[in-house]
Amino acid sequence: LLHLLILACFVCRLPLASSFAAKKASKGRQAASTRKGFGAPPPTFEQVASGLKNRLPEAASSEACPCGSGQKYGDCCQPFHLGSKWPQSPREVLQTRYSAFAYRLPAYIIDTTHPECRDWRPNKVDWIKDLDRQGMFDSYEFVSLEPGEEEAGSDDNEGYITFKVQLKAKGTGAGGESIEGQEMILSERSKFLNDGEPLCWRYASGEVKSDVSGLDDVVLNR
Repeated sequence: LLHLLILACFVCRLPLASSFAAKKASKGRQAASTRKGFGAPPPTFEQVASGLKNRLPEAASSEACPCGSGQKYGDCCQPFHLGSKWPQSPREVLQTRYSAFAYRLPAYIIDTTHPECRDWRPNKVDWIKDLDRQGMFDSYEFVSLEPGEEEAGSDDNEGYITFKVQLKAKGTGAGGESIEGQEMILSERSKFLNDGEPLCWRYASGEVKSDVSGLDDVVLNR
């Protein structure tokens, strides 16, 4: 889903233990003074994620889930976004990632991206900052997700789904022209893999196509 939509932890060292012998106190003070020159430790992934804006409704739990399951968000994708559940099927990855894009939750997008994916990055702090700046599709409204059937892969830990996403533009285009209300349908055949820690299904890759005339059979993200 990330490819489709593109078209559109630091460890802090603790102070010296208070149990150090008194004869080493001065050495400890000198070391502490030296450390002060480096300033505050860099923010962790969790700290950065918690400070980002989202598109969650005020009473999101009782709202209809964006994925189109017919359930309330609190009974559908929210437990995944809160980290109390992890996707146990390709369809669950697809639906929960779609809802995460709709509600602007980039941390979940990162957590459910497989290392095999070309979007995957080892530095999660830089990754989430970049997603926040240019990868959460603030110029679009997420209208609907239309998932197809799950397809088996080469083994039990590989699966595929072909699906369509409908988006509605907001505001102006790159040239300043109004694109308010313009709709676009993108289709993608995505690959999902089941492994990692925690063990769950994650998004690995996808081929994106558009309904724009002349681009119907063109893979847009090669």
